[in-house]
Amino acid sequence: MNDLFSIAANTLLTQAKTKKLIIGIFSALHTYGRKLNFNCHIHLALAELGLDKHENLKKFSFKFASLMKQWRYGIIKLLRDNYDRLIYPSELSDEAKSIQSWNAFLNTQYNRHWNVNIAKKTSHKKHTAKYLGSYVKKPPIAASRLKEYVNGNVTFSYLDHNSKKHKELSLTQTEMMLRVLSHVPEKYFKMVRYFGFLSTRLRGDMLLIIYEKLEQKVGKPAIFSFAAMTKAFMKVDPFECILCGSRMVFSGFTRGVKLGQLVSAIENVALLKPI
Repeated sequence: MNDLFSIAANTLLTQAKTKKLIIGIFSALHTYGRKLNFNCHIHLALAELGLDKHENLKKFSFKFASLMKQWRYGIIKLLRDNYDRLIYPSELSDEAKSIQSWNAFLNTQYNRHWNVNIAKKTSHKKHTAKYLGSYVKKPPIAASRLKEYVNGNVTFSYLDHNSKKHKELSLTQTEMMLRVLSHVPEKYFKMVRYFGFLSTRLRGDMLLIIYEKLEQKVGKPAIFSFAAMTKAFMKVDPFECILCGSRMVFSGFTRGVKLGQLVSAIENVALLKPI
């Protein structure tokens, strides 16, 4: 999946290079769909301004058709080059029976329009920060979507893509855990990456130039408490009593059981019973 980042980013970087601009890109990889199924897709957030060789800021625009074609070519080439390493679903057993049939199938994909969604630009820096922040540590499923745990089954809500209505899905405890674990990245795999003037190699010098051009002062980052972050992103107030709704006061904490004990007592945890 490492290649997905570079393929996606290069669709914009190559267009910027023709205009002799250095642009900034934030990217985040998601592997899950609304029902915790495998639905691999990548998000890119692009800065509106780029730097030219004279360190002047200029607006960057790109051609959608070129972007879509570059993305399509990059993915098809990736699938073609990794024929021997891929794990094929049963639906593609005929197409994948030989490298010749696989290449023939991939050639037909050039005739299809590939879905590349271009969202509207954010209107304010707070909206941008909230959008980017939601992808940094976004879990496969929000706690607010979990509805109940009854007789070993977990029920959660999801937005149906076709009907645009909220529905509920019940899974066994084992199936639920397997779906969630399938989206946990390998150790050291970075789900969020940066390109252009946001890359590790360039941002130390270039961001200072951009701040100066925009007449922005770089202040110290604000420190947010756990309670504030929980309320902002999970819409849950950790100081609100789950029984009566009254305001609680933090008085201290007690070290709990070890992770292994929590895993072995998962049913009690789900039912809010003592371990």
